[in-house]
Amino acid sequence: MSSSNNSSTWKWIDLFRLSTKLCPNDEVVKVKYFTARVKSLNPKSPTIINQHAYLRALATQPHLETFLGKFDYRKSRMPLVNPPNLARYQVHRLFGLPLRRYADGNISIPVWRTEEKATDVNLGSHLISDAFRDHFDTALVISNDSDLCEPIRLTAHDLGKKVIVVNPRGHRRQSESIRNVASEIRNLRAAALTASQLPHVLHDEFGTIYKPDGW
Repeated sequence: MSSSNNSSTWKWIDLFRLSTKLCPNDEVVKVKYFTARVKSLNPKSPTIINQHAYLRALATQPHLETFLGKFDYRKSRMPLVNPPNLARYQVHRLFGLPLRRYADGNISIPVWRTEEKATDVNLGSHLISDAFRDHFDTALVISNDSDLCEPIRLTAHDLGKKVIVVNPRGHRRQSESIRNVASEIRNLRAAALTASQLPHVLHDEFGTIYKPDGW
């Protein structure tokens, strides 16, 4: 597939340029990016390396600031959606599958559970703080996280700021709870993403930054 039609190439996003395309009639004065550094059992995982390159690339943008939450992974047990009957369970156990059967008939299996923490709290806190200090007239929030409903409501209804919420998954309907509190809802289109890509090669104080393969 050509890069212009491959959605994986949309990862190398110039967030400032994207913001200007989503709000063409406004002056974008600041972009804040809220995320967490990915963790993996393999410290040389391509996911970790690629994200590090992207965060370095964003750091070269003068009007953008990144705020990091935490990314945790831990061992946990999760129930199977379709647990096997007792006979199959015993066969699976015989072959070493680490299943555990409970009195209610549920069966669990160990998994690695990943969780990104503090990202939504950080975003909501900055949204309210910046609105209270009159740092903006209009806020553009790219998210479909319903946990942000209360910060959005407070900013729009109590502090009187316009809050435009952009659904990052344009093909899906925005969260109904967000629709009820946002000043305006917009969808993120493929054309805006493809037109808002960082240069393939950038430079910072540590050297050269290359766009990862497949991005």
